[in-house]
Amino acid sequence: MKQLKQSGLEAVLIIIGIILVSATSGLFTTQAFSLVTYGKELMEVCKELVEPHHLVYTNPVSHIERPLFPIILKAFLSSARIFFLALGMALTCSILLMILYFSVGKKVRKGVEGVAFFIASLPDIFVIGFLQLSVIWFFKQSGILLLDIASLGENQVILFPAITLSILPTFFFLGSMVSFLKEEEGLPYVELAKGKGLGRFRIMFIHMMRNVLVSLTYHGKQIIWMMLSNLLILEYLFNVFGVTSFLFSYNTPAIFAVTSIMLFVPLYLLLKFMQFVISRKIGREMSL
Repeated sequence: MKQLKQSGLEAVLIIIGIILVSATSGLFTTQAFSLVTYGKELMEVCKELVEPHHLVYTNPVSHIERPLFPIILKAFLSSARIFFLALGMALTCSILLMILYFSVGKKVRKGVEGVAFFIASLPDIFVIGFLQLSVIWFFKQSGILLLDIASLGENQVILFPAITLSILPTFFFLGSMVSFLKEEEGLPYVELAKGKGLGRFRIMFIHMMRNVLVSLTYHGKQIIWMMLSNLLILEYLFNVFGVTSFLFSYNTPAIFAVTSIMLFVPLYLLLKFMQFVISRKIGREMSL
């Protein structure tokens, strides 16, 4: 109960921080630092957030005002599907690659490590552009379109952006898990399990992975923020109508606050769920 209250208070404070940040444009409204204009902007944002159903956004081309809801929910669902599909794919692929890594010889392992390091070091924009050009090149050569490379009207692409977004996290997860497992291999409990005749993969998944997941979970925030920063680039290049591209196109203090809160809440709940599951597994409290 105490931990639940602490998490609730933490979430409320972060949301208040988002609202305070959203009004910072008011600091320089008069082209000079002014707390008075900031206070007015903050009051205006709070007033608009109290009645979110009255919020509107203005089309920069036609200058026509439209209600923010429910269109923002449609944009949020597009982004959420891409993000969580990419996260699931990254975890699944990294575990499969880890099994492959520990199933091959040392020479092949070095090759895998080199490829993983090379891909992880590539700029995000390069990976996105390379994949799009690869699909186009294959289509020109074979006449077969493997995946839609951009959204058009109501036809929103989800799978290709999710695959692209999952690549860098996959190799980050793989590198982290391999590093953590190598650290665990020399510990006494692993030697004891080997002495009892337990198989390598049984030791890995039943005994070692529990500790590895704890270490990996501590990197959860880093992975999430990395994926969110890439999501904006993805939505722009794939022409996806998502919440980050919506925010980029219609950026006002109130809309910034609403979209930031919409992004924060599910991710915060995900991190707290991971914290709860890992705490139950290891039998002690942990904090993310």
